[in-house]
Amino acid sequence: MTEKIYEPIIEKYLPKIKEMRLLDDDFMSAAFDNNIEGTQIVLRTILDKNDLTVKCVTSQRELKNIYGRSVRLDVYATDSAGKRYDIEIQRADSGAGEKRARYNQSLMDANHLPAGADHESLPEIYVILFTENDVRGAGLPQKWGEDYDSVRARTII
Repeated sequence: MTEKIYEPIIEKYLPKIKEMRLLDDDFMSAAFDNNIEGTQIVLRTILDKNDLTVKCVTSQRELKNIYGRSVRLDVYATDSAGKRYDIEIQRADSGAGEKRARYNQSLMDANHLPAGADHESLPEIYVILFTENDVRGAGLPQKWGEDYDSVRARTII
């Protein structure tokens, strides 16, 4: 009986669902929200760290900036070593650059460090951007941030 109730809904939405990919922001957010195992697989693969253990995952985490532009992180995760990860999906070519990653990282820092805390307590941060197109024109998937790399912050696009 309940199957007949849902048939019109399934017929209406199934074609749209079949077109979705993880590059679709809404689908990706739903797929990774609180999905520790899935996020862990992605991070282990991208970073080539098989011992990485994800402790917490949230999708669409908003970081407020009272002085300017706030950001909404597509997937925010922390691991057992206290490192922080921002995984971003960007379908459009505009807005997929290193400065976006740098800005997200700066707000992650600003929202982590309480007043009066030592700057040395800032955690290592990884900002990972998945893009639909080759925004750098290199012809291959690339890791960005070699010139921006430090002990604490890494940007991978």
